[in-house]
Formats: sequence, C-alpha cells, structure tokens
Amino acid sequence: VQTFGERIVLFVLNCIIFGMLEGSSANDAFFLPHSATECAKILWRNGEAVAFYSVKMKGSLCDGTTSQCYMLPVLDTIFVRRKYRRSGLGMKMLRDFCQSFMAEDALGISCPISAAMYQVCQKFLQTYPEEQNRLWEVEAPGDWSQRVNIWLKI
Repeated sequence: VQTFGERIVLFVLNCIIFGMLEGSSANDAFFLPHSATECAKILWRNGEAVAFYSVKMKGSLCDGTTSQCYMLPVLDTIFVRRKYRRSGLGMKMLRDFCQSFMAEDALGISCPISAAMYQVCQKFLQTYPEEQNRLWEVEAPGDWSQRVNIWLKI
C-alpha cells in the first residue's frame, strides 16, 4: 500500500467490510485501523480488493508508549473476504510474506493466531518445509522469550 487511494481501499476492507459487514463471527479477530506508516499489501481479483495483510517491520516501534521495537518482521493482520476464502489466498499471502523477507532467519505472526490461521500455517509449512524453522508466533517485540515455533505448536 503506497498511494492514498490504496490506503482508502485498505481502510474500507478493514473497517467497513471486515468491521461491519463480514466480521461478525465470534472466531474473527478485531483489527484496529492501520497507520499510514504501516506496511500492508492488498490482493486483487478482477479489479476487486479481496484480501489484505499488514506487517510490523523489524525495527519499527511496538506502540507509542514504549521505546521497544520489533526484533523481526511480524505478519500482524490478515483478512480474506468471505466469498474468497478457501481459495488459497491465505497461503498466497503467507508465501508472499516469507518471500518478502528472504534475508531474515526468523519471521513472526502476531499472537494470538486464530484457528483458521493455524490451518493455513499447517498447510503452508507442510507445502514449504524449508519455512518450518522461520515462522514463529510472537508477542511484541518478538524477543526469543516471546516466540513459539509454529511448526512445533501444530
């Protein structure tokens, strides 16, 4: 997400489509609006925004109240519109996240991870076993004492 228009699309996906129209399930997490400095990617199908994910970058501040910074890139939010679920978009976004940070030895997914996301992670890690040692469930800022290997947890 780099343009003002893409930022608006992200807001609509996050706050209106997910927050009001499709996020009523008790199993769905609640996402706060993304800041203008946060890294995010939108997935499109036939000109329609169908999914997004956001990343807390290594070295970025965890919040505005402490000076702690993320110690690894962290996949923070991921959302796929209901009618596009179970079509491989979760796997595609997870693969894109991992490929975007090939130089990193460890990558995080923010805690808590939903049951649906654990299913995506399991399928992903079975398909790409080379990623099994890189993906961690993390609490900010992602110190080693705040990480659990996802493959070992599945």
